[in-house]
Amino acid sequence: MAKLHFKNASIRGIVTTVGDKKVTIDEEASKFGYDEKLLKRVKKSMGFNSRYVVSSEDICTSDLCLASAKKLLSGCNIEAKSIDALLMVTQTPDYKAPSTAIILQDRLGCSTDTIAYDINLGCSGFINGLMSAYSLIESGLNRVLLCVGDVASKFAYEKDKNLTPLMGDAGSAILIEKSLSDSYFILHSDGSGYEHLIIPAGGCRYPCNEEALTPKERGDGSIRRDVDMYMNGAEIFNFTIKVVPKMFDELLEFAGKSKDEIDYFVLHQANRYILQNISKRIGVGSDRLPMETVSTYGNQNSASIPGTINGFLSDKYSSKKVTSLFAGFGIGLSWGACIVESKNIFAPAIEQYKI
Repeated sequence: MAKLHFKNASIRGIVTTVGDKKVTIDEEASKFGYDEKLLKRVKKSMGFNSRYVVSSEDICTSDLCLASAKKLLSGCNIEAKSIDALLMVTQTPDYKAPSTAIILQDRLGCSTDTIAYDINLGCSGFINGLMSAYSLIESGLNRVLLCVGDVASKFAYEKDKNLTPLMGDAGSAILIEKSLSDSYFILHSDGSGYEHLIIPAGGCRYPCNEEALTPKERGDGSIRRDVDMYMNGAEIFNFTIKVVPKMFDELLEFAGKSKDEIDYFVLHQANRYILQNISKRIGVGSDRLPMETVSTYGNQNSASIPGTINGFLSDKYSSKKVTSLFAGFGIGLSWGACIVESKNIFAPAIEQYKI
């Protein structure tokens, strides 16, 4: 496994912007064919309640991240031209090419000396992006802007009753600066399970064509196109429960810390059922392992960890020193976690995108 120990980087601020439109599962129930009994069950077990999505096809992940980045830099009193690197973690880029990070570099007003590139990851993307940012700081840079998120509503077909009710749109911006602080990362990947969470068509392996754009009823009872995301829920659940608690033990041992030394376990907000099972297995309650994000904002993919901080822990992270264990897991298959320290960071409450 990849184990990394950093000593010279820390988070200065986190801002998250969600889609401008709130939708509820009650409003969408008939579209997904839920009867009253099934609606009640998915609310209780999966945490389906409400989600925030973009209201227009013209709004992209980069727009949400740009709004977050502007607020972040203003709140930290930082000039865009002082950014040494801009990293963009997303599965919904503006274009297949060029890199969305380079477009954001210009839109934000960063210097042409800025390093800018995309990272194509979702569920574990925040951990991988944060590791990359810390690595760049450790290598000599002073300031890195990490942008993460997806407009996931654009890769979930509107009538897919299994995936679509879960997906929310969000874009986060995180400022990482040179600062003495011990941080520990562990990262894993297993491509043998790549088919369990996948958008089959639209790449070079299976180009987009008329067939790929045709909605079909699937064996799992959902309706979707081949250009939409497919999730094998049972396999993803089994994978998560198998690897995540074990990863926590590995990380705590690597960092030389106990569970009691961690203030908050902020996990990728996949769904309530997965989070509750992890919580039971590691013996950490909801007071330190928040689970409300999916029920309020939806699954925000790579933005779900910063989204949880801005959504539910804003006061805590803004006002004191916090030792956090962050963990992401899912598409790839990939999983990773880190233990980081922060103190009085700029972490305002989550905001809706303003058109």
